[in-house]
Amino acid sequence: QSTPRRGQRPSISAAMLVPLTLAASVFSYTPGLLPSARLSRPACVRMEAGEEALLARLGMPPSPDAAPTTSILDQHNSRRQFLHTSAAAAIAATLTAASPTSAKGPKNSVYFTNVKDGDTVPGKFTYKFEVTGYELSPAAAGLKEGTGHHHMIIDGPKAFVDSGEAIPMDPTHKHYGKAQSEGELDLEPGKHKITLQFANAYHESYGKEFAKTITVNVKDT
Repeated sequence: QSTPRRGQRPSISAAMLVPLTLAASVFSYTPGLLPSARLSRPACVRMEAGEEALLARLGMPPSPDAAPTTSILDQHNSRRQFLHTSAAAAIAATLTAASPTSAKGPKNSVYFTNVKDGDTVPGKFTYKFEVTGYELSPAAAGLKEGTGHHHMIIDGPKAFVDSGEAIPMDPTHKHYGKAQSEGELDLEPGKHKITLQFANAYHESYGKEFAKTITVNVKDT
């Protein structure tokens, strides 16, 4: 073998290149890819872009079967992005599942909490109700803006009492002037229309906005 002259770059033979390529492949080992014991197969050696360029300059193009290696940094960034996306989706799903569906109506309204339109109930039944927008206050406390108490009207002619109209006191108009949030009715079997109406301390109706009418089927016991 001849000795290279001064200033002349030594040539790299194929025999010298194989160990270098194998060493580079080991150091660029991709997690999850186990090195093969049969390193003579081209498909088992994955090259970085710099190695491909070196082979090209030496006139030795890489095998078409060789697959490019994804860098460890790229894999880390991809996994981190996946974890962030999955975590955000999990948090959103948890918050959605944890948020109960509210039974409340619009801002200003009244509603029954334990019975809905079309339900079948016994003759003697306790109806529970709530108000939103205004506050419960006993009639004895006097007239206060934004306060009132409940009334239940049995089989009334309308679905609400006109605003400002006083609610009469009779067997079909039940007053809950002590600011109760429930009341018991004893009804005959059959269908009945029940209107929940909110009114002020003088029993003057707050109108359609604060009324809720349902139909119940009273079963024959």
